[in-house]
Amino acid sequence: MKLVNHPILFITPLFILGIVLGFQFLVPLKYTLGLLWLILFLFFTNYYYSKSKLFFSPFHTLLVGFTMLTIGFTIAQLQRVENKKQHYIHQNLKEELLIEGVITDKLKPNRYYFNYLLDVKTLQKKPTEGKVLLSIKKDSTQKGLAIGSSIILKEKLNDVFAPLNPHQFNYQLYLKKQQVFKQVSTEINEVNISENEGFYFKKTAEKFRRQILESLHQSGFTKNQINLTAALLLGQRKELSKDIYHDFTAAGVVHILAVSGLHVGILLIILNVLFTPLKKLKAGKWIAYGLSVICIWAFALIVGCSPSVIRAALMFSFLNAGLIFNRKGSTFNMLCLSALVMLIYDAYLIFSVGFQMSYLAVLGIISFQPLLKNKFYIKNWLGRKSIDLILVSFCAQLGVLPLSIFYFHQFPAMFLIANLLILSWLFILLSLGIIAIIASSLQLEIPLIYEGYAMCLDLLLWIIHKIASMDGLLLENIFFTKKMMLSLYLFILLVFLVIKYYKKTFIYAVLLSMLNFQFFFIYEFYRIYKIDKFYILHQNRKTLLAEKENYQLNIYCNDSLHGYSLNTIDNFKTELAIKQAKQFPIKNIYAITENKKLLVIDSLGIYKLPKNVKVNYILLSNSPKINLEHVIEELNPDQVIADGNNYRSYVQRWRKTCVKKKLPLHYTGEKGAFIIDR
Repeated sequence: MKLVNHPILFITPLFILGIVLGFQFLVPLKYTLGLLWLILFLFFTNYYYSKSKLFFSPFHTLLVGFTMLTIGFTIAQLQRVENKKQHYIHQNLKEELLIEGVITDKLKPNRYYFNYLLDVKTLQKKPTEGKVLLSIKKDSTQKGLAIGSSIILKEKLNDVFAPLNPHQFNYQLYLKKQQVFKQVSTEINEVNISENEGFYFKKTAEKFRRQILESLHQSGFTKNQINLTAALLLGQRKELSKDIYHDFTAAGVVHILAVSGLHVGILLIILNVLFTPLKKLKAGKWIAYGLSVICIWAFALIVGCSPSVIRAALMFSFLNAGLIFNRKGSTFNMLCLSALVMLIYDAYLIFSVGFQMSYLAVLGIISFQPLLKNKFYIKNWLGRKSIDLILVSFCAQLGVLPLSIFYFHQFPAMFLIANLLILSWLFILLSLGIIAIIASSLQLEIPLIYEGYAMCLDLLLWIIHKIASMDGLLLENIFFTKKMMLSLYLFILLVFLVIKYYKKTFIYAVLLSMLNFQFFFIYEFYRIYKIDKFYILHQNRKTLLAEKENYQLNIYCNDSLHGYSLNTIDNFKTELAIKQAKQFPIKNIYAITENKKLLVIDSLGIYKLPKNVKVNYILLSNSPKINLEHVIEELNPDQVIADGNNYRSYVQRWRKTCVKKKLPLHYTGEKGAFIIDR
């Protein structure tokens, strides 16, 4: 497969690299556009004179590559909010503002708030653009707002909460990559809500999904069956229970909960059967193609336009357009072309985990599966189909393995068996699901279909739960960095080239890439090994301290670890490659280093120091009733720290005392964990 015959395989990676660079470096638009016009002028000049051989081929190739790099860079700059003059980040946000906007999406609610994405239309009645996180306090009488609702409220735009402890999921950074930079928290009675009477795709899709789920409920399906159907066929996983989602993750089949090419393929088979009679007409091929495209894109809109389903819909549209015009398209070309279209429309998709994993999974399948299939040919039909399923699952997993471990730090060892058990009859399950949805929406009484589909759903849940319950088959807390991920992808790429071309050069390159991965593996573990720190972590109503030395983590806490505190320690184990963690009760004094001492003063307010011991840090915990001014004068510390296990009124009083004594106060509830280098 030569790049000269597939130019899109050459330009797509450079275009993506240009987008990545565009988000790394902020450049004024006038300079970016000036560079783009210069590159385009050189490109078209070279194209015009190429017939007279004024420029050599290597120069032309270099110019094409630089042109695509510049186009990608420019698209990223054009879409960056910093270059949009009407975006709210350029306005004064220090006071309360009159905000008008439209609800564009529902996010997963938490214990106290319903969460939405609000598309801001005006601030202080001035035209404005941008998305904010809208959190509305839960009310016993409130069911939540509908997508498409118009909102008016007067509130202050605040920063999205950043994690207060190291190595936690950074929700603030995640939302920034979704172009959400601020949040608004309010109560329902402070919001003026009106229904948007205009046509709105997402509003119509949500209404249609609600009607489908309601019709399934009326047909006698249980809550778990309805929620699983919503995930499998409608792309809505918000209502899926944590236990069920964990089972799918542990079994290595969580990908079937993401509506993707598999679902689009099944829908295509059904559509092809329905539209077969049309092909007998004079223009039947065109009519069938047009109707199929309409149905596929309608399905994509209904399920919420996830990157995986949009990718599948685009690939189908391009592939079938080629067949209509008698131009057979390469799957690689269709994959690259769909990625180009999606990134031109929304360059921020490059940060979407769903986008990345969807394309890498398909790339793994179309790269490795044809090569491996030829080496594992079996005459027996059942054996051949079983091998095909295993190879598809293995190749998809190979494509996403480094990225999956990097993001989620776990690996399901049973993924091959689970996929073989599930994928073999998933076609029947999804087909029955589509028929059940259509029948229930039309209020047709077909008990055989409903009962058969319900049994299939229960069987799926039972199989997944049994596989997930097998101890030791889910490898968790895997230490894996970005350098290790990239070096592993390089190794996989070179293995592909060896299998396809079997040249000595590639074999040597594979061996070097193995050494490269081992180098980064050893280097990253050594880097982590050298990090020795003492952490005063933030935890509401609990004091939690941690001390890292080499690969060991000592945890100091007087209570058992559960919930948030347990999750905090688990993240430490993962990100710091901890091999051993031990818990101890909290001590009165810690000798962090020879010259750094930490004194803990708890609710008793009693402290006793050995003679000639200089205290550098004082930790106030559990709201001690002390005269802080007297303590400071007696001990003369360098820093006072208050953790999350204190009344806020006490913290405010201590802050005033520290200001008076010109001593810094670090409150973990505002500034996050306090970290001391050892």
